[in-house]
Amino acid sequence: MIKEDNNFLSQSSIDFIEQYVLSNNFPFYMQKEVITNSNDNIKNMTHIVLPRVEQRTENFINHPHHNFFVNILNDFCNKNNIQYNEIFRIAVNLTFCNGVSDTSPIHNDHNFEHNQLIVYLNNPIDKNCKTVLLDDNGNLVKEIYPKKFKGLFFNNMPHYMFFPKKGERCIIVFTFK
Repeated sequence: MIKEDNNFLSQSSIDFIEQYVLSNNFPFYMQKEVITNSNDNIKNMTHIVLPRVEQRTENFINHPHHNFFVNILNDFCNKNNIQYNEIFRIAVNLTFCNGVSDTSPIHNDHNFEHNQLIVYLNNPIDKNCKTVLLDDNGNLVKEIYPKKFKGLFFNNMPHYMFFPKKGERCIIVFTFK
């Protein structure tokens, strides 16, 4: 199932995104690869809210704004009648022209069944920094163009994204079941 929704965020979630995530005080951290453990050497910026389930330790402490991010997931799921039991990962990704590649590698976010929600946080200057969904044979299923506050839900599918040639693309990625 693929679902797009341009109008799902509560006003409190919009305020949180605008005043915190998109502020000058929200930290991003350089990652050496865009796909974890891929050795793709494509640098990008990420803020991990909830580490991948396979990377959590017993000393794991929730992000101070964890609940605000979960509220964003709940906004989408409640409006679109999607239920979940467990969240595997929450990350805010900031991508830009990296001079290495036009696209990310084709990937699935986990090697087990999961659902994914991408929330686009900005209107990129480069409108062609789309997300491309593929079937299991690598055939095009759908191209999704970014729009501020659009939500894109899909089941475990191979996908990739185009890096913006100008400006930046900022998204929240949720994976869950």
